[in-house]
Amino acid sequence: MSVLFFDLDNTLYPGSLGVVPRIDRRINEYLERRVGVPASDVDGLRRRFWAEHGTTLRGLTLLHAVDPDDYLAYVHDIELKDLVRPAPALRALLELIPGRKAVFSNASRAHAHRVLGQLELHDAFEAVIGLEDLGYVPKPQPEAFRAALDRVGADAVGSTLIDDLRPNLATAKRLGLRTVWVSSEKGPTDGAVDHVVPDILSIGPIFYVG
Repeated sequence: MSVLFFDLDNTLYPGSLGVVPRIDRRINEYLERRVGVPASDVDGLRRRFWAEHGTTLRGLTLLHAVDPDDYLAYVHDIELKDLVRPAPALRALLELIPGRKAVFSNASRAHAHRVLGQLELHDAFEAVIGLEDLGYVPKPQPEAFRAALDRVGADAVGSTLIDDLRPNLATAKRLGLRTVWVSSEKGPTDGAVDHVVPDILSIGPIFYVG
């Protein structure tokens, strides 16, 4: 059984909308106010956690015993209505693409549902897989992919990951998924990337649509 897995932030909507920078500011606030990290050390700590653990939260839970639910609620407490608008063209495209579809995000499930609600795509996917559903182990860790596949009863071979981050795509490819990189960068595909598209609305031809 195959599934099309769609990343959420900066994939189903353009990164230029500014959602992730708002989350980033909340993450910085959390580190300073809840964890006690000096402001001057926040950027370096986040870079290290990303490099070593995949996300800031993963590093915090492993090294600082942070409550992941408290963290997720805090950092995703942002305004979306002024940034994210309905996406009727994307809805139409998703309806044309055959097969099962799921959102697979390192964000919280609640954040994913809020974004999908703003996009008016809340019923376009059979499942919304958030970080809680992955045991708080994020992409690009192989365990995250196995948890997502198990949750929807899918096989890696035959399934597809559509994502804006190459490390996530690299793990997906090693596990046997087809990979689609949503990126404005030019250049040929490589061992980790089967297809490159400039935005989510350009995926149609990959699936013989349009």
